[in-house]
Amino acid sequence: MRTLLMVLVAALAMLTSGMARPTGGVDLTHDYLAAFRSNCAFSAAHVAALRRYRVLLVPGYFSDLDPAYFADQMRWLTATGVDHQKVAVRSRQSTAVNAPIIAAAIRTSTRPVIVISHSKGSVDVLDALRTEPALRRKVIGWISLQGAFFGSPVADLLLDDARLDPLFANAVLRLLGGTRESAQGLTTTAAHTYYRANKAAIDAVVGAVPSIAFASALDSPSGIHAKTTLEIPHELMWRDGIRNDGLVPLGAAVLPGMDFVQVSGIDHIAPVMPAMLRFDRVRMTKALLLALRTPLRTLPQQVDCKSD
Repeated sequence: MRTLLMVLVAALAMLTSGMARPTGGVDLTHDYLAAFRSNCAFSAAHVAALRRYRVLLVPGYFSDLDPAYFADQMRWLTATGVDHQKVAVRSRQSTAVNAPIIAAAIRTSTRPVIVISHSKGSVDVLDALRTEPALRRKVIGWISLQGAFFGSPVADLLLDDARLDPLFANAVLRLLGGTRESAQGLTTTAAHTYYRANKAAIDAVVGAVPSIAFASALDSPSGIHAKTTLEIPHELMWRDGIRNDGLVPLGAAVLPGMDFVQVSGIDHIAPVMPAMLRFDRVRMTKALLLALRTPLRTLPQQVDCKSD
């Protein structure tokens, strides 16, 4: 996947800008960082509680190209005896194809579920919960990692025939196995149109399902940018004043009313697979589970737990 991402990056010579969205949810960044620093905060009581549920991991675009996608989280869940499933979405297909697959995984689970989704996977989860309201009662928590809720300028460029040779754009999509329909759903125009058309239902999802949006930007407070294979799209968005993770603008990853975490120095790859900079994906997952409004949040930490 990382090699093919470089092909996509090469197409980004004239990246268009994205638009940040207001959130209105609770900023849980402090809670997340405190839990992340205290790796022992996720106690045996939290593990025992997590075993009551099934964790559904929903990958994003091109996820089938790299077996490392969600591998760290799955190894941890297996080691702790937590029931889990990597949902077999058709990652390079449209939301219309994948939302029913996700809905079926939720519906057929014999346990309440916690959903962990990434990038386009979050868009697919949202549509599944929007179209089948009855499923919302079964989802006791939803962690969205860098969800492309309001689209990506990368998709804008690939489908903008006036700025990029359509033959070249189609060649990139064919090489990566994607379709124009799936990319169309990730454009900023299509994403904003979808939100406006379904605002009431989306608000109902956010209100009914305890959720947290993890959004990141590659910049740091000191102005230093993290190293990434997504350097070209990141820099072009940054020059337009858009904080981003290399593919998704910071504000595009949070639905209005959704609780959120915003952190620096993490690109769009690191939360789900190895990236240029080392990042502890299991520690991140534990910290987000502790920050999320679920039964786990109220459980006590280890008495002797201290920050690293």
